[in-house]
Amino acid sequence: MSPVGLGREASWANLLDGMSGVAPIQGFDPERIEVKLAAEMKGFDPEAVVEKREARKMDRCSITAIAAAREAWAQSGLAVDDPEAVGVVIGSAFGGAATIQAGMQTMFEKGPGRIGPHLHGAMLVDTPGFEVAHDLGVIGPNFSVTSACASGAHAVGVASDLVRHGEADVVLAGGVDTLITEYIMGGFCTMKVLGSPLEGRGSETASRPFDLTRDGFVLGEGATVMVLEREADAHARGAEIIAEVVTWSATNDAFHIAAPREDCVGIERMFRTLLRKGSLATADVGYINPHGTGTQANDRLETATIRSVFGDAADGIAVSSTKSMTGHQMGAAGAFEVAVAALAVRDRVVPPTINLETPDPACDLDYVPEGRRELPALETAVSCSIGLGGHNGAVALRRV
Repeated sequence: MSPVGLGREASWANLLDGMSGVAPIQGFDPERIEVKLAAEMKGFDPEAVVEKREARKMDRCSITAIAAAREAWAQSGLAVDDPEAVGVVIGSAFGGAATIQAGMQTMFEKGPGRIGPHLHGAMLVDTPGFEVAHDLGVIGPNFSVTSACASGAHAVGVASDLVRHGEADVVLAGGVDTLITEYIMGGFCTMKVLGSPLEGRGSETASRPFDLTRDGFVLGEGATVMVLEREADAHARGAEIIAEVVTWSATNDAFHIAAPREDCVGIERMFRTLLRKGSLATADVGYINPHGTGTQANDRLETATIRSVFGDAADGIAVSSTKSMTGHQMGAAGAFEVAVAALAVRDRVVPPTINLETPDPACDLDYVPEGRRELPALETAVSCSIGLGGHNGAVALRRV
């Protein structure tokens, strides 16, 4: 469930077509904040997912997660034969942001006695995972992973470990965040991290990773959930296998809450650990979906790290940022981009980086600016995330 499509194939097709999901904000009146555009999920109706009475008790993030999980589960072809064997690991950076904002507004305007009884249940970071498990009726391992912008990637990694080590037969894994609210947008505006459109151009130009004129990220929203199971089990039941999770890695900078380290030590360890754990050579990787936010420091340092780690092989790797189209989905971003990498190896085609018009000498990798690209020999792809708090995470996927 993303700013470029409500569903897997719609999102994938629109990414390949280079369609931007960035537009003026429709979900609330942005008059009081400086930045008035974002990457919202167009046409998403919570009441088409859950009944109106239930929708009033739940945050948008939980309903979005349910919608994504239902689609993933239906596509998997699985049935809940043993509820204890099915787990849920959903990452989120903020949880129920809209619920928190509404609760604070009620408290300040009407007093704490008027705060609704569903506030705490709806706002918790782990609630989307609970709601997914409740909706499907599964009672295996269930918890949230929260590591800011790396939450989704870490959730997929942790879930893959649960399956590998036999803690669960099947795990629904992913990430969700729906943060396009006045409260969250206002905070990012005062941090001066949000991007603006090119002068005289439309809102779709606001997210331009790796471009010399980039000036920040665009806030997006969404939920991505995938079904993980052992390869032998999937083959045995004739499942549609999208890709294999080879391995994952996680590191931390322990440096600054928002800025990456200039020496790139944490990001470099993330890549090197991933290659070591997966027994991957640098030449094995044909595609990287980078964090690629569109901030000056992130894009420059991520580029430098890829060059340092992959050496001569770096020039042969396609590196495209789908955040140029979806904006930054925060806790959902890592899971969405893992899914992009999985579909890329399935179809052997990668989406472009749009809005890359003015090359930056400090960003000199192959960012696929010309449009979708067929990669007939693509076998292995990597998705990486770099989060607030110095959280880094990467997942390697291989074609089956």
